Amino acid sequence: MFNPFPGLRSFASDEDHLFFGREKEIDELLRRLRSTRFLSVVGSSGSGKSSLILSGLIPTLYSGFMVSAGSSWRVAVLRPGENPIKRMAASLAAPDVLGTNEELGATNEVLLEATLRRGSLGLVQAVRQASIPPSDNLLVVVDQFEELFRYGRSRRIESFRDETAAFVKLLLEAAEQKDVPLYVVITMRSDFIGDCVEYPGLPEAINAGLYLVPRMTRDEVRSAITGPVAVAGGEITSRLVLRLLNDLGDEPDQLPVLQHVLMRTWDHWQQHANLDEPIDISDYEAVGTLRRALYLHAEEAYEETGSDRGRLIAERLFKALTDTFSDQRGVRRPTSIQELAAICQATEEEIIRVVEIFRRAGRSFLMPPTDIQLGSSSVIDISHESLMRCWDRLIGWAEQERVSANSYIRIAQAAAWFEEGAGGLWRDPELELALQWKSMNQPTVAWADRYVVSFVRAMDFLDRSKAERDRVVAEVEKERKTKLRHAQWAAAVLGLLLVVAGVFFIAERIEKKRADMNQARADMNFLLTEDAMNGMLTLAGNEPGRVSEDVPQLDQLRKQLAQKVEGLYRELTAET
Repeated sequence: MFNPFPGLRSFASDEDHLFFGREKEIDELLRRLRSTRFLSVVGSSGSGKSSLILSGLIPTLYSGFMVSAGSSWRVAVLRPGENPIKRMAASLAAPDVLGTNEELGATNEVLLEATLRRGSLGLVQAVRQASIPPSDNLLVVVDQFEELFRYGRSRRIESFRDETAAFVKLLLEAAEQKDVPLYVVITMRSDFIGDCVEYPGLPEAINAGLYLVPRMTRDEVRSAITGPVAVAGGEITSRLVLRLLNDLGDEPDQLPVLQHVLMRTWDHWQQHANLDEPIDISDYEAVGTLRRALYLHAEEAYEETGSDRGRLIAERLFKALTDTFSDQRGVRRPTSIQELAAICQATEEEIIRVVEIFRRAGRSFLMPPTDIQLGSSSVIDISHESLMRCWDRLIGWAEQERVSANSYIRIAQAAAWFEEGAGGLWRDPELELALQWKSMNQPTVAWADRYVVSFVRAMDFLDRSKAERDRVVAEVEKERKTKLRHAQWAAAVLGLLLVVAGVFFIAERIEKKRADMNQARADMNFLLTEDAMNGMLTLAGNEPGRVSEDVPQLDQLRKQLAQKVEGLYRELTAET
């Protein structure tokens, strides 16, 4: 038994036998296409617009249900991307549309692009030049039409406005003329419908052929669950169907998330359960239910990258594939392998290895499907925006990418102003923040050109700002050191003066003590003279003129004078 659920990606044209629950909507699309050649299918993200056209309308046209046009249809499906006319030429050049054999395929694509660019009737002329049978009808399906608006904002390329205007004119003129059986169908997210006023004639055409995709009823969702299971030969319990219907809720992303959890539940049932028993709630809960299945599955793939290098490439790859800068609502940004390698600073082989992990059968987080071999020119895309809103890790990465892009845009704008003489070089703290951004993100030309094509000028502006800051800092440091040296010299001189003053002060005290000592000696010498002795003896009550050695008073006086002189000498010696 095969897994009948596609996961996050849209149903393909050859999977109409698995597409259930939209029968009324398909009939309404056929009715409207009979009355208008420009059909605009509008709905919220996750409402099933692409699947409704690819697996609903197109197979029905092939089956001849649009009787007035017959059953012979040539269908060109494209997404506009950054070069819508080139994308249209590539889709028209397919062998089953307006192309030829493989040998002339590349040349035919170039000729078709030249014809499309020749004028507003270029698409009509391309059909005429292809000489297809008169009974054949051409249907041009422009999926994800909102890419015209978001690429114009994110790339900020002046010529892109002219490119998209020419592309829209090609579609409008082709739908208005009646000579060639040519029909146009576009799918677009409803939150971008207001942007259509940018192009003259487009709002009127959309209004005339507008089809707003309705929300699926409970019975239609039940059919979308049980129908594919029955086609694949499996069974599902009624209680699990009821649980799924109750868990579905009103979130706009729930249809692709439902397809994903059903795909995971089927895989778990096949691997762990008895195939004779139906799919049950235990299988559903084992994969995380609607609330966690997508997150757990994405984390499983992320861990499978196996190394820090692999995880770093996965982070940079998903940052490159998501765009919340041009529109915070979040949109996908398809990118070629070659460009991803340049953005992620990795080899193409490393990019392909990581992509294969995330697009493996049973995952389908990335497109194209596994049956398409990857090469340098292969365009990688996230299968659905719901991954951007359900995988927490990717939400964080997308926010980091938005902040980083804002930083680069500010630097690029400041560089342009500086070059024009309208602004100066940056200084801290703004400069330091920009240098930290550059060091952490390591931007490349391939990454930066997705936002503003002036990477070299912006990085040169940062380098010049840093050089100027370093020069100013060096000058300030030099001036600081000079002032410090001057202060040190002044301190040294002041210290020397203090030392000299101290020396003079000590010398003065020494001289004063020496003078006191000399005076004491002189006093003692005087007192020791005979006249002084007689005077003192007289005061002591002895007879004057008779100096006797055995007089106690004289001996005591001599001792006192000697002690005083000795004390003065010691004090003078200690201070010296």
